[in-house]
Amino acid sequence: MSISHLLIEVYLMMHISLIPVFIKEFDLTLFQISFLVSIPTLVALVFSLFSGIIVDKVGAKPVLILSMCLQVFGGSLVAECWNVVSLFLGVTLIWIASPLYHNSGLTAISTDTYDKERSRAMGTHNALGSFGAFLGLISLSIILIYDSWRLAYLIWIIPISFWAVLLFRINIVSDTSNNNCDIKEPKHVLSANFLRFLCSIIACQIGTIVILTFMTSYMVVERNISEAMASLIFSIGPLIGIFSSFFAGYASSRVGDKRFLFFAMLFSATFAILIPFASTISLLATAFISFNFFSHSMFPPITSIIATLSPSNRRGLAYSVFISVYQIVFALTPPITAKLIEFSSLLIMFPLSFLLIIISMLTLKLSGIDLP
Repeated sequence: MSISHLLIEVYLMMHISLIPVFIKEFDLTLFQISFLVSIPTLVALVFSLFSGIIVDKVGAKPVLILSMCLQVFGGSLVAECWNVVSLFLGVTLIWIASPLYHNSGLTAISTDTYDKERSRAMGTHNALGSFGAFLGLISLSIILIYDSWRLAYLIWIIPISFWAVLLFRINIVSDTSNNNCDIKEPKHVLSANFLRFLCSIIACQIGTIVILTFMTSYMVVERNISEAMASLIFSIGPLIGIFSSFFAGYASSRVGDKRFLFFAMLFSATFAILIPFASTISLLATAFISFNFFSHSMFPPITSIIATLSPSNRRGLAYSVFISVYQIVFALTPPITAKLIEFSSLLIMFPLSFLLIIISMLTLKLSGIDLP
């Protein structure tokens, strides 16, 4: 399952890193290019809403194979895109593949692990996804030196295609009746606890997306850093995410998911506000990497808490709801932020991110969410 997560994340952040390149190549404004993030996310949302129900009905394997096939088609289309429409279509296929995988993959992991092991399992799973995003971005950074960004999409088609074929022979078991008989499970997916938790993390998700979407643009436009160097700095974030995911999985299992999530939000907010004060490229990279470390570390406890707050036989639907909410946030945040930037500057995204994450911290603290 972790290999699948690695390969599904390879393309996921590339188009964000390429925003300055797309603006030049296709003669777009920052507001127009923001829809390259939002439109694919909204389309993927429709598939995400139904995929969780399908996973609960037919199992994880068929949905997992479908996600890999869409990844291949999407990557091929972006690599050969001839206009903005074909670029949007390719990125959209890649973003449809992501929720299909995550609904099936997270369901399989959450139902095949004991509750005490779940945080660590989610941490390992997230680490491999971060490694995949790093491999995609670092390959893009190297290829950008030779001014041929399309090759970065082409080189990953072969391993993804090979893995998609191999999945037909791999036995993936997602037995929802794991050995948690002595633990009282929620009876409904949309319980009060579940909904309160979703509401408490929305602002934080918006805060992280604000910075991650426009960070390369900030480095190129405001700090006069080259596109290749900006892409390289951006690619280090997912690499650090590997270590933060393992750390988060281990720490969450020790101190508790909710408590760890609160401190991860606190440190994310701190580094978000420090980024624009970094006077050199090395300090800027350090602040951004630190922000990435703690923002990535939120996902293992979040996915573990969702499993805890949902019935084991309906976790596909639970993860579908969570991913759908995330996709709505991911779709709406870039164009709204782009408009705010047009009225001010790229610098506004840092205090905005800080404020949103702090709001999430307070909401989580006061939410009264009951965890076993």
